[in-house]
Amino acid sequence: MRDPVSGREYPEALIKTAVEINGIRYDALIEEIKRGRVVLLEDGKILKRGYTTGTCATAASKAAALLYAGKEAKKVEVTTSAGIKVEMAVENADAEESIACVRVDSGDYKGDTFSGLLICARARQFPVFAIRAGKGIGIIKKAGLGKVGAPDIYPHILMDIETNVKEVIAGGMEIEIFVPEGEKIAKDTVLPMLGIEGGIPIFGATGFIEPYTEDGYKHVIDALIRDKKELIGVSTGEKSKRIAVEKLNFPVDNIVVAGNFVCYAIEKSKAKKKVIFAMPAKICDLLEIDAHDHFDLEFSTVAELVERLKSTDYERLKSFFHALAADLARKNGADVYVFDNSGDTLGSFIRCP
Repeated sequence: MRDPVSGREYPEALIKTAVEINGIRYDALIEEIKRGRVVLLEDGKILKRGYTTGTCATAASKAAALLYAGKEAKKVEVTTSAGIKVEMAVENADAEESIACVRVDSGDYKGDTFSGLLICARARQFPVFAIRAGKGIGIIKKAGLGKVGAPDIYPHILMDIETNVKEVIAGGMEIEIFVPEGEKIAKDTVLPMLGIEGGIPIFGATGFIEPYTEDGYKHVIDALIRDKKELIGVSTGEKSKRIAVEKLNFPVDNIVVAGNFVCYAIEKSKAKKKVIFAMPAKICDLLEIDAHDHFDLEFSTVAELVERLKSTDYERLKSFFHALAADLARKNGADVYVFDNSGDTLGSFIRCP
Protein backbone atom coordinates (compact mmCIF):
# COMPACT_ATOMS: atom_id res chain seq x y z
CA MET A 1 0.00 0.00 0.00
CA ARG A 2 1.27 3.47 -0.91
CA ASP A 3 1.49 6.44 1.47
CA PRO A 4 -0.45 9.17 -0.43
CA VAL A 5 1.69 11.98 0.99
CA SER A 6 5.27 10.68 0.69
CA GLY A 7 4.68 8.06 -2.01
CA ARG A 8 6.40 5.40 0.08
CA GLU A 9 5.20 1.85 -0.52
CA TYR A 10 4.34 -0.03 2.68
CA PRO A 11 4.82 -3.82 2.40
CA GLU A 12 1.94 -5.94 3.66
CA ALA A 13 4.25 -7.50 6.25
CA LEU A 14 5.02 -4.06 7.71
CA ILE A 15 1.33 -3.17 7.93
CA LYS A 16 0.59 -6.42 9.77
CA THR A 17 3.49 -5.79 12.16
CA ALA A 18 2.13 -2.29 12.87
CA VAL A 19 -1.32 -3.75 13.57
CA GLU A 20 0.13 -6.22 16.05
CA ILE A 21 2.48 -3.97 18.02
CA ASN A 22 0.16 -0.94 18.12
CA GLY A 23 -3.05 -2.79 18.96
CA ILE A 24 -5.01 -1.27 16.08
CA ARG A 25 -7.48 -2.98 13.75
CA TYR A 26 -6.18 -3.73 10.26
CA ASP A 27 -9.02 -1.89 8.46
CA ALA A 28 -8.65 1.13 10.77
CA LEU A 29 -4.92 1.40 10.02
CA ILE A 30 -5.52 1.10 6.28
CA GLU A 31 -8.03 3.95 6.47
CA GLU A 32 -5.57 6.14 8.40
CA ILE A 33 -2.87 5.49 5.80
CA LYS A 34 -5.26 6.36 2.95
CA ARG A 35 -6.07 9.67 4.67
CA GLY A 36 -2.38 10.52 4.96
CA ARG A 37 -2.79 10.74 8.70
CA VAL A 38 -0.09 8.26 9.77
CA VAL A 39 3.44 7.24 8.91
CA LEU A 40 4.75 3.71 9.43
CA LEU A 41 8.34 3.36 10.60
CA GLU A 42 10.45 0.38 9.58
CA ASP A 43 10.03 -1.27 13.00
CA GLY A 44 6.22 -1.04 12.74
CA LYS A 45 5.76 1.93 15.02
CA ILE A 46 3.10 4.46 13.98
CA LEU A 47 3.57 8.23 13.99
CA LYS A 48 0.72 10.65 13.38
CA ARG A 49 1.01 13.52 10.90
CA GLY A 50 -0.39 16.94 11.76
CA TYR A 51 -2.08 19.62 9.67
CA THR A 52 -0.35 22.83 8.56
CA THR A 53 -1.57 26.38 9.13
CA GLY A 54 -2.54 26.36 5.44
CA THR A 55 -4.84 23.36 5.84
CA CYS A 56 -6.32 24.85 9.02
CA ALA A 57 -6.96 28.18 7.26
CA THR A 58 -8.64 26.34 4.38
CA ALA A 59 -10.87 24.39 6.77
CA ALA A 60 -11.76 27.49 8.80
CA SER A 61 -12.63 29.35 5.58
CA LYS A 62 -14.92 26.60 4.33
CA ALA A 63 -16.59 26.37 7.75
CA ALA A 64 -17.15 30.15 7.79
CA ALA A 65 -18.71 29.91 4.33
CA LEU A 66 -21.03 27.15 5.56
CA LEU A 67 -22.13 29.33 8.47
CA TYR A 68 -22.69 32.24 6.09
CA ALA A 69 -24.89 29.95 4.00
CA GLY A 70 -26.93 29.09 7.10
CA LYS A 71 -25.56 25.56 7.41
CA GLU A 72 -24.02 23.64 10.30
CA ALA A 73 -20.23 23.59 10.61
CA LYS A 74 -19.17 21.34 13.50
CA LYS A 75 -16.84 19.45 11.19
CA VAL A 76 -15.66 20.22 7.70
CA GLU A 77 -14.03 18.21 4.92
CA VAL A 78 -11.41 19.93 2.77
CA THR A 79 -9.00 18.89 0.04
CA THR A 80 -5.38 19.52 1.00
CA SER A 81 -2.60 20.78 -1.28
CA ALA A 82 -1.62 17.14 -1.85
CA GLY A 83 -5.12 16.37 -3.13
CA ILE A 84 -6.09 14.32 -0.07
CA LYS A 85 -9.44 14.91 1.62
CA VAL A 86 -9.34 15.41 5.40
CA GLU A 87 -12.04 16.07 7.99
CA MET A 88 -11.34 18.68 10.67
CA ALA A 89 -13.17 19.76 13.80
CA VAL A 90 -14.42 23.34 13.95
CA GLU A 91 -14.19 25.44 17.12
CA ASN A 92 -15.59 28.80 18.25
CA ALA A 93 -18.23 28.81 15.51
CA ASP A 94 -20.26 32.04 15.48
CA ALA A 95 -23.21 31.70 13.10
CA GLU A 96 -24.25 35.36 13.43
CA GLU A 97 -20.80 36.67 12.47
CA SER A 98 -19.99 33.75 10.13
CA ILE A 99 -16.76 33.09 12.02
CA ALA A 100 -15.16 29.67 12.42
CA CYS A 101 -11.82 28.49 13.83
CA VAL A 102 -9.72 25.35 13.46
CA ARG A 103 -6.97 24.44 15.92
CA VAL A 104 -3.53 23.45 14.63
CA ASP A 105 -2.91 19.77 15.37
CA SER A 106 0.79 19.00 14.95
CA GLY A 107 0.37 15.25 15.34
CA ASP A 108 3.47 13.59 16.78
CA TYR A 109 5.84 16.34 15.68
CA LYS A 110 7.02 18.01 18.87
CA GLY A 111 8.87 20.95 17.35
CA ASP A 112 5.92 22.92 15.95
CA THR A 113 5.69 26.38 17.53
CA PHE A 114 2.16 26.78 16.18
CA SER A 115 0.74 23.62 17.78
CA GLY A 116 -2.63 24.32 19.41
CA LEU A 117 -3.01 27.74 17.76
CA LEU A 118 -6.46 28.72 16.51
CA ILE A 119 -6.61 29.69 12.82
CA CYS A 120 -9.85 31.57 12.13
CA ALA A 121 -11.87 32.86 9.19
CA ARG A 122 -14.76 35.26 8.76
CA ALA A 123 -17.09 35.22 5.73
CA ARG A 124 -18.75 38.42 4.48
CA GLN A 125 -20.84 39.47 1.51
CA PHE A 126 -18.71 40.89 -1.29
CA PRO A 127 -19.19 41.56 -5.03
CA VAL A 128 -16.47 39.07 -6.03
CA PHE A 129 -14.51 36.33 -4.34
CA ALA A 130 -11.66 37.78 -2.28
CA ILE A 131 -9.33 36.76 0.54
CA ARG A 132 -7.81 39.23 2.97
CA ALA A 133 -5.39 38.87 5.86
CA GLY A 134 -6.53 40.02 9.27
CA LYS A 135 -4.95 40.19 12.71
CA GLY A 136 -2.14 37.79 13.47
CA ILE A 137 -1.07 37.06 9.88
CA GLY A 138 2.60 37.83 9.26
CA ILE A 139 3.50 40.70 6.96
CA ILE A 140 6.58 40.51 4.73
CA LYS A 141 9.03 43.27 5.65
CA LYS A 142 12.21 42.10 3.94
CA ALA A 143 12.91 41.89 0.22
CA GLY A 144 13.43 38.40 -1.15
CA LEU A 145 10.59 36.77 0.77
CA GLY A 146 7.86 38.06 -1.50
CA LYS A 147 6.25 41.43 -2.04
CA VAL A 148 7.22 43.71 0.82
CA GLY A 149 4.10 44.74 2.73
CA ALA A 150 2.08 41.74 1.58
CA PRO A 151 0.68 39.11 3.98
CA ASP A 152 2.67 35.89 4.16
CA ILE A 153 0.00 33.54 2.81
CA TYR A 154 1.44 31.14 0.25
CA PRO A 155 -0.14 31.44 -3.24
CA HIS A 156 -1.17 27.76 -3.45
CA ILE A 157 -2.93 28.11 -0.08
CA LEU A 158 -4.98 30.99 -1.49
CA MET A 159 -5.98 28.70 -4.37
CA ASP A 160 -6.85 25.90 -1.92
CA ILE A 161 -9.06 28.27 0.09
CA GLU A 162 -10.89 29.50 -3.00
CA THR A 163 -11.43 25.99 -4.38
CA ASN A 164 -12.80 24.63 -1.11
CA VAL A 165 -14.98 27.65 -0.30
CA LYS A 166 -16.52 27.58 -3.78
CA GLU A 167 -17.78 24.08 -3.04
CA VAL A 168 -20.16 25.86 -0.66
CA ILE A 169 -20.86 29.21 -2.32
CA ALA A 170 -20.02 29.96 -5.93
CA GLY A 171 -20.72 33.70 -5.92
CA GLY A 172 -19.03 36.73 -4.40
CA MET A 173 -17.66 36.52 -0.87
CA GLU A 174 -14.81 37.93 1.19
CA ILE A 175 -12.90 35.53 3.43
CA GLU A 176 -10.81 37.15 6.15
CA ILE A 177 -8.13 34.91 7.68
CA PHE A 178 -6.98 35.85 11.18
CA VAL A 179 -5.06 34.29 14.06
CA PRO A 180 -6.05 35.75 17.46
CA GLU A 181 -2.75 34.78 19.16
CA GLY A 182 -0.62 35.01 16.01
CA GLU A 183 1.21 38.24 16.81
CA LYS A 184 1.98 37.15 20.36
CA ILE A 185 3.31 33.73 19.30
CA ALA A 186 5.37 35.15 16.43
CA LYS A 187 7.37 37.46 18.72
CA ASP A 188 9.00 34.43 20.35
CA THR A 189 10.08 32.84 17.06
CA VAL A 190 12.70 33.57 14.38
CA LEU A 191 10.03 35.15 12.15
CA PRO A 192 10.84 38.81 13.01
CA MET A 193 14.53 38.14 12.36
CA LEU A 194 13.67 36.59 9.01
CA GLY A 195 11.58 39.59 8.02
CA ILE A 196 8.04 38.43 8.86
CA GLU A 197 6.37 40.74 11.36
CA GLY A 198 3.03 41.00 13.14
CA GLY A 199 2.03 37.37 12.98
CA ILE A 200 2.59 33.94 11.50
CA PRO A 201 2.72 32.61 7.93
CA ILE A 202 -0.09 30.56 6.42
CA PHE A 203 1.77 27.87 4.58
CA GLY A 204 2.47 24.16 4.01
CA ALA A 205 3.57 22.28 0.90
CA THR A 206 1.35 19.19 1.17
CA GLY A 207 -1.05 20.31 3.88
CA PHE A 208 0.47 17.86 6.37
CA ILE A 209 3.09 18.27 9.09
CA GLU A 210 5.55 15.40 9.02
CA PRO A 211 5.96 13.83 12.47
CA TYR A 212 9.73 13.84 12.67
CA THR A 213 12.77 16.06 12.70
CA GLU A 214 15.01 16.78 9.73
CA ASP A 215 17.17 13.73 10.48
CA GLY A 216 14.04 11.63 10.83
CA TYR A 217 12.79 12.69 7.41
CA LYS A 218 16.13 11.78 5.89
CA HIS A 219 15.59 8.25 7.17
CA VAL A 220 12.25 8.19 5.33
CA ILE A 221 13.92 9.33 2.12
CA ASP A 222 16.59 6.67 2.58
CA ALA A 223 13.83 4.05 2.63
CA LEU A 224 12.07 5.53 -0.42
CA ILE A 225 15.17 5.59 -2.65
CA ARG A 226 16.69 2.29 -1.54
CA ASP A 227 15.10 -0.01 -4.14
CA LYS A 228 15.37 2.33 -7.14
CA LYS A 229 18.56 1.03 -8.74
CA GLU A 230 18.11 1.90 -12.44
CA LEU A 231 16.03 5.09 -12.60
CA ILE A 232 14.89 7.60 -9.97
CA GLY A 233 12.99 10.84 -10.24
CA VAL A 234 13.10 13.21 -7.28
CA SER A 235 10.44 15.92 -7.18
CA THR A 236 10.12 18.99 -4.99
CA GLY A 237 6.39 18.38 -4.48
CA GLU A 238 3.24 16.64 -5.62
CA LYS A 239 2.63 19.09 -8.47
CA SER A 240 6.00 18.59 -10.17
CA LYS A 241 5.59 14.83 -9.68
CA ARG A 242 2.17 14.87 -11.36
CA ILE A 243 3.45 16.94 -14.30
CA ALA A 244 6.42 14.60 -14.79
CA VAL A 245 4.06 11.63 -15.02
CA GLU A 246 1.48 13.34 -17.24
CA LYS A 247 3.75 15.31 -19.57
CA LEU A 248 6.92 13.21 -19.69
CA ASN A 249 5.39 9.76 -19.11
CA PHE A 250 7.88 9.26 -16.29
CA PRO A 251 7.03 6.06 -14.35
CA VAL A 252 5.16 7.13 -11.21
CA ASP A 253 6.63 4.31 -9.11
CA ASN A 254 10.11 5.69 -9.70
CA ILE A 255 9.40 9.18 -8.30
CA VAL A 256 10.16 10.23 -4.73
CA VAL A 257 8.69 13.46 -3.35
CA ALA A 258 11.53 14.97 -1.31
CA GLY A 259 10.56 18.61 -0.75
CA ASN A 260 13.57 20.53 0.56
CA PHE A 261 15.64 17.33 0.61
CA VAL A 262 15.94 16.91 -3.15
CA CYS A 263 19.71 17.28 -3.17
CA TYR A 264 20.04 14.86 -0.26
CA ALA A 265 17.94 12.26 -2.08
CA ILE A 266 19.98 12.60 -5.27
CA GLU A 267 23.25 12.40 -3.37
CA LYS A 268 22.24 9.24 -1.50
CA SER A 269 20.59 7.50 -4.45
CA LYS A 270 22.52 4.67 -6.12
CA ALA A 271 20.36 4.75 -9.25
CA LYS A 272 22.14 4.74 -12.59
CA LYS A 273 19.99 7.59 -13.93
CA LYS A 274 18.74 10.43 -11.74
CA VAL A 275 16.22 13.15 -12.65
CA ILE A 276 15.05 16.18 -10.65
CA PHE A 277 11.59 17.71 -11.19
CA ALA A 278 11.07 21.18 -9.71
CA MET A 279 8.72 24.13 -9.78
CA PRO A 280 10.19 27.63 -10.40
CA ALA A 281 10.16 28.86 -6.79
CA LYS A 282 11.63 25.60 -5.50
CA ILE A 283 14.61 25.56 -7.84
CA CYS A 284 15.35 29.12 -6.75
CA ASP A 285 15.25 27.93 -3.13
CA LEU A 286 17.49 24.94 -3.85
CA LEU A 287 20.11 27.18 -5.46
CA GLU A 288 19.57 30.05 -2.98
CA ILE A 289 18.68 32.37 -5.85
CA ASP A 290 16.65 35.55 -5.34
CA ALA A 291 14.80 36.14 -8.62
CA HIS A 292 14.52 39.84 -7.76
CA ASP A 293 18.27 40.12 -8.41
CA HIS A 294 17.76 39.00 -12.01
CA PHE A 295 14.56 40.78 -13.09
CA ASP A 296 13.87 44.50 -12.86
CA LEU A 297 10.18 43.94 -12.23
CA GLU A 298 7.80 44.34 -9.29
CA PHE A 299 6.53 40.90 -8.26
CA SER A 300 5.63 39.27 -4.95
CA THR A 301 6.27 35.61 -5.82
CA VAL A 302 8.22 33.63 -8.39
CA ALA A 303 4.91 32.23 -9.62
CA GLU A 304 3.71 35.77 -10.34
CA LEU A 305 6.95 36.52 -12.20
CA VAL A 306 6.47 33.45 -14.37
CA GLU A 307 2.89 34.30 -15.29
CA ARG A 308 3.82 37.89 -16.22
CA LEU A 309 6.84 37.02 -18.34
CA LYS A 310 5.11 34.16 -20.16
CA SER A 311 3.09 36.78 -22.00
CA THR A 312 5.73 39.51 -22.32
CA ASP A 313 9.22 37.97 -22.47
CA TYR A 314 8.92 34.19 -22.61
CA GLU A 315 12.35 33.60 -24.14
CA ARG A 316 14.09 35.49 -21.34
CA LEU A 317 12.09 33.52 -18.78
CA LYS A 318 13.02 30.19 -20.34
CA SER A 319 16.67 31.23 -20.63
CA PHE A 320 16.76 32.04 -16.90
CA PHE A 321 15.30 28.73 -15.78
CA HIS A 322 17.36 26.78 -18.31
CA ALA A 323 20.47 28.29 -16.70
CA LEU A 324 19.21 27.32 -13.23
CA ALA A 325 18.45 23.79 -14.43
CA ALA A 326 21.98 23.50 -15.84
CA ASP A 327 23.48 24.79 -12.58
CA LEU A 328 21.51 22.33 -10.45
CA ALA A 329 22.37 19.48 -12.83
CA ARG A 330 26.09 20.21 -12.64
CA LYS A 331 25.99 20.32 -8.84
CA ASN A 332 24.02 17.08 -8.44
CA GLY A 333 24.84 14.91 -11.43
CA ALA A 334 21.20 14.62 -12.45
CA ASP A 335 18.94 15.65 -15.32
CA VAL A 336 16.72 18.57 -14.32
CA TYR A 337 13.27 19.75 -15.46
CA VAL A 338 11.56 22.95 -14.31
CA PHE A 339 7.78 23.18 -14.79
CA ASP A 340 5.32 26.04 -14.41
CA ASN A 341 1.81 25.75 -12.94
CA SER A 342 0.27 24.91 -16.33
CA GLY A 343 2.69 22.03 -16.87
CA ASP A 344 4.91 23.72 -19.44
CA THR A 345 8.67 23.07 -19.25
CA LEU A 346 10.39 26.37 -18.48
CA GLY A 347 13.89 24.96 -18.38
CA SER A 348 15.71 21.67 -18.58
CA PHE A 349 19.17 20.20 -18.69
CA ILE A 350 19.69 16.66 -19.96
CA ARG A 351 23.09 15.20 -19.23
CA CYS A 352 24.93 13.22 -21.93
CA PRO A 353 24.72 9.43 -21.46
